[in-house]
Amino acid sequence: MNGFAKFVDLGGRAIGPGHPVALAVEIGTFFNRDIGIGLDYVDRSIDSGAELLKSEILHDADICLANTGLKHEYRHAGGQTVEDYRALIERKTVPLAEYEKLIRRCTDGGVPFIASVYDFTGIDFLRDQGGAGIKIARNNIDHIPLIRHAAKSGLPLIFDAGEVTLPELDRALDTAGDAGAAQIIVNHHPGSNPAPAENHNLSMIPFYRERYGIPVGLSCHYRGEEIMYAAIGQGAALLEKGFDDDPDRDEQDIVSAAPLAELTVIIGRIKACSAAIGRAPVDPPENRDLSVRAGLVARERIAAGEAITLKNTGFAFPPAGIPAAAFDKAEGLAATHDIAPGQVIDWNDLDAEG
Repeated sequence: MNGFAKFVDLGGRAIGPGHPVALAVEIGTFFNRDIGIGLDYVDRSIDSGAELLKSEILHDADICLANTGLKHEYRHAGGQTVEDYRALIERKTVPLAEYEKLIRRCTDGGVPFIASVYDFTGIDFLRDQGGAGIKIARNNIDHIPLIRHAAKSGLPLIFDAGEVTLPELDRALDTAGDAGAAQIIVNHHPGSNPAPAENHNLSMIPFYRERYGIPVGLSCHYRGEEIMYAAIGQGAALLEKGFDDDPDRDEQDIVSAAPLAELTVIIGRIKACSAAIGRAPVDPPENRDLSVRAGLVARERIAAGEAITLKNTGFAFPPAGIPAAAFDKAEGLAATHDIAPGQVIDWNDLDAEG
């Protein structure tokens, strides 16, 4: 796991410490087989200021065996649905020629395109079409041949670390590195979709970053947007969030998407949170205002020869005389003359030699 780059280049967008947090606008397979809807989502995402766009290269239903009875249960705003897994895949597969239209639209709009891939053909296609990065879904964290082939593509890899063990993730990254991958991002994933706030464990973001020395992001599956902002505070370099016209419709994997109409506003909030992280340590400005710091004044009449104590003095701003920070030096010194109540006390008023 040594030798990975500290920064990753996703189609010209730098990902990593010191760079603004990037948002990958996820349209997934939300458009199902209607490439017209997919192209509309791409256009509107670009118009809203998207810097990265993510989808899936799901072109071959045979990644799921037929007639096994395997079911997929997914939640949506109206409840939950159980669907035959093969049937689900079949209604979402899109020919590569149609995906080519999506990628070309992103390229023409100057927005890098990244995608989850599930087979060798999809990897080769994404590379040949100028894709910016390959996403390895959490269910493929142990698909060693797929990871190895993806690594050999030369494209940056993004690993979805959701409900995976550290040994599994270690092995996946080792496999990628041994196959030549140098640019890798790990995306923390909370597991379920939607995931409640208490299941997010965002402390995994700095943990992964320290463990692997690479950029770490978040695959956001929270029904809302605030978890993304919290992730920025934990050091997330990349945010992946679904966007759809109607996140409340009865559809797979869409329950945690945000409304596409709100994308511009969300991008603005992400940029503000990213800018607020700044750097550390930070020196205060040279012309900072110190006029409301406190200085020493007489609380009561102090007679000549009387010692300065907390009982007979107080503090007020502006610090016209002895600053409060220097009280320890002034305490116990004798007044050289009578000092009236409310009078500012300066060093000239005290016997520094006595």
